[in-house]
Amino acid sequence: MQTLHTVLKRGGLVWVQDDVPTALFPPRLAQVQQAIRAADHDAWLVYGDAYRYGDVAYLTHFLPRVRGVLLLVPAAGEPTLLVAVGSRDIPAAKTLTCVEDVRPYTRLPGEAVSLIRERGLAHGRVGLVGIEEALAVGDWDQIRAGLPDVRWEPADDTLARLRARKDATELSVLRHAAGLVRDALAAAREALGPGISERELLAAVDRSMRRGAAEDARCLIASGPRAGVSLRPPDDRALEPGDVVLLHVAAEYQRYWAEGGQTFVLGAADADTRALADAARRAVAAMTAAARPGAPAGALADAALATLKGVQPLLSTQHSALSTHYGLAHGIGLDVEEPPAARPGENTPLVEGSVLALHVVLHGRDGRGALAEQTIVLDGSGARPLLAESAPTLVECG
Repeated sequence: MQTLHTVLKRGGLVWVQDDVPTALFPPRLAQVQQAIRAADHDAWLVYGDAYRYGDVAYLTHFLPRVRGVLLLVPAAGEPTLLVAVGSRDIPAAKTLTCVEDVRPYTRLPGEAVSLIRERGLAHGRVGLVGIEEALAVGDWDQIRAGLPDVRWEPADDTLARLRARKDATELSVLRHAAGLVRDALAAAREALGPGISERELLAAVDRSMRRGAAEDARCLIASGPRAGVSLRPPDDRALEPGDVVLLHVAAEYQRYWAEGGQTFVLGAADADTRALADAARRAVAAMTAAARPGAPAGALADAALATLKGVQPLLSTQHSALSTHYGLAHGIGLDVEEPPAARPGENTPLVEGSVLALHVVLHGRDGRGALAEQTIVLDGSGARPLLAESAPTLVECG
């Protein structure tokens, strides 16, 4: 689910090699270089930034705090990583990556052109990953102008397919991140009560995730009348008895993301709120049942929307749950949102070993609402929860 993202990451930033061993990366590099040669490319140029860094981290484990990083992966040989730090910071940067050749840059276009020429690729075929989507247009124009004889070709989809299947190490780290989310929701339940502000509540949630070594954390909330309108960042609104509180949180640990959310009521939930929560829960269950390797991603959306048709009379007329404002499901891993997105008509097949975040947000009338979330792993027989224990959709506090 899309949330506001920080310009500067402020969480812990280390490489815990007990969780993500260095042995993970040489086979990945070999697999990617095989794909480069299969595409008849001489190299790939991979870009990432603090918001969307997954392609770079998949091959390097590096996580930029600010600005962007550029990775040159040749068809054979060792890659080079350009990072936006000063020369004196290179030793520290190298503690975060398996790449030996790490270089600083001040102006990316000039350094990129020099690197590609140095590698003998000025007349080569170079695949692009993340460049056309995320690199500043002005920087990209300068790189192309400096290398007029290079043939640039897209390679995003190829790397996305390689990243889709999560191995045992990735699943372990994802479970750790999901545990941070679970603990953060438990912290919210403990902190919830009349008089606490949204900002104070989410401070407790954020503190829980940071104490668990989260590298980044994101939160959205809707409380009281806003539960019938939209999720948003917190402000100083004080919670009141009877409020419905929808809370979505996401945490990043060792570059991997997990997300979750629950519906809280300060007191006893009324019948309509219970009906909305049950509908959201059933829609998530329907998506889980529809998720299997080879099925089109759109089948998940179809399953959820079919389940939600019966609850339409309870929904806000201006803020229908059937809109695509939040989405219903997407891949998750090194990026908080990865392909495929589950929307009607999406034909991208689901991949065995992939991890999907499912979420249903319902905005009802008169300050009612509901939120249900589940993260699943696809295996040969279908889907299973990422965490063995499942949290309840509806929690009554007090």
